[in-house]
Amino acid sequence: MQYEQIKYLPDSEDPSITLETQNLVAKVIDNTGLSQQRDETVESYFGRYGVNSPLPISHHLGYHGIRCLYDKEERRNLVIALGSWMNLQGAHLEGIENDPVDERSWAGVARGWPVRLEQRGDGVAVVLDALPSTQFEYSIEFQPAEPNAIDFEMRFVFHRKPESGPVCFRASWPCYMNAYDDVRFFYPKGEGPDDWEWCSLGEKPDIVIGDPVGYEHEQTPYYVAQQAVPVGYGLIGERALALMFDDPTVKFFVVNAGGHLSTSPVQNPAWDFEWTLEDYPLDTPVGFKGRLIYAKFEGAEQILRRYREWSSL
Repeated sequence: MQYEQIKYLPDSEDPSITLETQNLVAKVIDNTGLSQQRDETVESYFGRYGVNSPLPISHHLGYHGIRCLYDKEERRNLVIALGSWMNLQGAHLEGIENDPVDERSWAGVARGWPVRLEQRGDGVAVVLDALPSTQFEYSIEFQPAEPNAIDFEMRFVFHRKPESGPVCFRASWPCYMNAYDDVRFFYPKGEGPDDWEWCSLGEKPDIVIGDPVGYEHEQTPYYVAQQAVPVGYGLIGERALALMFDDPTVKFFVVNAGGHLSTSPVQNPAWDFEWTLEDYPLDTPVGFKGRLIYAKFEGAEQILRRYREWSSL
């Protein structure tokens, strides 16, 4: 199965749309792959696609969403090479078979469904039109939010329910981090919004840099327990990446080595989230909103304050 809409383009024809805030730059892409021009005059395997690049691609087919995010002062891309953040990674309708995916796309459902980009004011949306079997429409819209935040909104419109049995939809989205200093993601754990404490998902791995001899890849998922408030953060040096949502049913989970080949000697984290919707309505938009913040870390209270400011808007 191959979709005409999913294709490789030369890097020079990159369809990404760039968003900017006072401090941040983000590039949003559809699930197009980006290919690098081969230099036929270079015999070296490591130089034929550019300086020290053995790979003919710079972005996989099937990844969509934020493919680049950096602070203008730091200029360090937080998104893992070849991938994107907040691509619709998994989608499952109870009792309804998923539509086929493009077999060339990396890691299948639902990255292998054809999506497109739409400019929306200062922002951009990635849009999936209804497919024959699942019959739901989907979009994720990104908008800049000053000075160091990106707002996003997931929207679904369902046009089909199973003929019998439970009515339930599940989906997940990843943030594959181009960082290996700490895989842990911190979230409020407790009985409710007034009774909780900060806890972490994941673990601080034994780092192996430059010497993969004897390295064993251990990809392990970690799930929240009693997530009290839909906000969390991970640390990247002196900065923090925070994620927050307006729907408490959105839950975090962490994969300690998400998006990595089994031979990789470092464990970059995937800071992911998932959403479950029971008995979804037909032909009515549903979904949730969120905010992504990347800023210098001044303590957990800073994260909580930013969440309260945003959730009260």
